[in-house]
Amino acid sequence: MIPSAHTIALLLADARLPSGGYAFSSGLEPALQGGLAPDEVSAFLQARARTTTMVDAATAVVARAAGIRGAAFAPVERAWAARTPSRATRQASRELGRGLQRLATTLWPGSSPITALQSENESWSRPVVLGVVAAHAGLDPESLVRLAVYDDMACAVAAFLKLEPGDPIDGVRLVIDACASVDTFTTQLAALTSPEAIPAASAPQSEMWAEAHALTNRRLFRA
Repeated sequence: MIPSAHTIALLLADARLPSGGYAFSSGLEPALQGGLAPDEVSAFLQARARTTTMVDAATAVVARAAGIRGAAFAPVERAWAARTPSRATRQASRELGRGLQRLATTLWPGSSPITALQSENESWSRPVVLGVVAAHAGLDPESLVRLAVYDDMACAVAAFLKLEPGDPIDGVRLVIDACASVDTFTTQLAALTSPEAIPAASAPQSEMWAEAHALTNRRLFRA
């Protein structure tokens, strides 16, 4: 039985998915270690949603378009990398991408987009692999944008409840507010089809925190 696009979207949004996301704090642990106060997490998430997360969501949409057209994915990966200056952040995303790619090739070994991804023999970031899975699943671009944003925010909040234990209801509000803060960009991002159109919204402080975090052995999360 082939699952529907809706079912696959729910699967990809599930924190129990064995693709490595459970080991990722969406940059929140590096931020807290770098001096971010717990009461500043809402502002951090909304800033991340407008920068790093938006770049990732747009990358996933463009990778989806490439998968549908049968185009190469390497230009999409290069465009994403050019917009992700931190080596530590790139490496963490590619580790997550490797986990998601392994899941995809196991579940859908005959999928044309997923097979094409394997054939290019590259190390892929998570948003590129996510876009390829969306191409396979028939997930529409707007749903993909919302999925990418939700996944990043939910990973951060799940990590926050481990790093600074509190009421999970407050965490739900953080996710809702962060996702809502960028929802007006959904249609714009969903219309993208070329690597050059991926926004270059930078987050220099988060990138610096990520680099420092990569050097410490006192951490719960990969990034």
